[in-house]
Amino acid sequence: MSTRASDNFNEIMRFVRFITNCVGFDVYDPNFHFSAVTITVVTLISMYFIFTILTIAKEFHGNWMFMIQASAMSGSVVQACAKIYMGVSSVETVSKLYVQLNQNYTHFEKEEDARYSMALLRSCHKLRRFLVLVGISYMVGALGMIIVAVLASILTGKLYLIMHFHLPGIDVNTEWGAWATQALHCVCIILGGLGLYTGDMIIIVYLMQSFVYADILQLKVDHLNALSENQDSTEKQLEASAQLINIAKWHQTYTRFIDQCNDMFSVLVSVQVTTSAVCIVITIFSLLTSDWIGGYCYFCVLVPNMYLYCILGTILENCSEKFMYEMYNISFYNLNPSQQRFVLFMLAKSQQPGAILLLGVMPLSVSSALQVTKSIYSITMMMARFLQK
Repeated sequence: MSTRASDNFNEIMRFVRFITNCVGFDVYDPNFHFSAVTITVVTLISMYFIFTILTIAKEFHGNWMFMIQASAMSGSVVQACAKIYMGVSSVETVSKLYVQLNQNYTHFEKEEDARYSMALLRSCHKLRRFLVLVGISYMVGALGMIIVAVLASILTGKLYLIMHFHLPGIDVNTEWGAWATQALHCVCIILGGLGLYTGDMIIIVYLMQSFVYADILQLKVDHLNALSENQDSTEKQLEASAQLINIAKWHQTYTRFIDQCNDMFSVLVSVQVTTSAVCIVITIFSLLTSDWIGGYCYFCVLVPNMYLYCILGTILENCSEKFMYEMYNISFYNLNPSQQRFVLFMLAKSQQPGAILLLGVMPLSVSSALQVTKSIYSITMMMARFLQK
């Protein structure tokens, strides 16, 4: 593995773009356009909605519980639609930010201070680890749903469908019809998991860069403090002033970056958190009222899925707070009056840390996810008491 931060970042992005290409949504390419793979994914999503509606119409027969059970995975499909819309509508912004991040790595790794390269390498390590963990959660969940349902069907001789929809014109009560339905379910689960992971990777790659911005600011402030200790000549005062302006520009760059991320991701994170919460409730209901054996694995995907963006939001909040604290770490009394006024101006600007908003009203954070979890618990308890009657 290369010791250059830019090489590490490009290696990660090659993996990310490989996955996005697998589902036909490489929105990092400014010339992105729909391909055969893209159309196939969109077709499968459309088929899911059509087949689910037809299955509910066929199997309903006054059994309202089946309608709820069949809707258990609809939230994940809605998330996929939201991620497709976000990616396609933000191609220009996604590609420009990608170029900007590349420039950050190639520029700062050339600094004489080795701490810049170390900070960039730490950021790459955190990003790689986060992507791997999320990928493993999707892989375990998708393969678990498939393997558990197939093995249970083989061992018990009873059909356990992976998903709830049936294929029109095919009888799932026949052996051929059952396995044909299971085969389509497998394709939907694999491509669905890969597609959801693709959407998550875009957000993970960008929001995890907040570590880079915060660490670089800390090093810039350290350099300013070193310069401010000795300003006995006009040249050194000008150098310190130039570093102050450099810090202000870096803070503005970070603020613009967060604003762009908020514009791109605010709707998506709201959809993901709310639909995950609804799906958790529906999945619990399905597990209590049916023999949907794959629901246990699906539940294990939904919980981290709901907390994923909230964790990223907390990371962003912490880095924004670090920006504010680093402003306070500037050696204020070593500066001349004009420099001090400039620092006061930056302190005022840093009092409003950047954040991604959930539903447009609350910051995206783990505390928000905990509030949603409390609501899920309350609804689940009400539902359990209702089913006991």
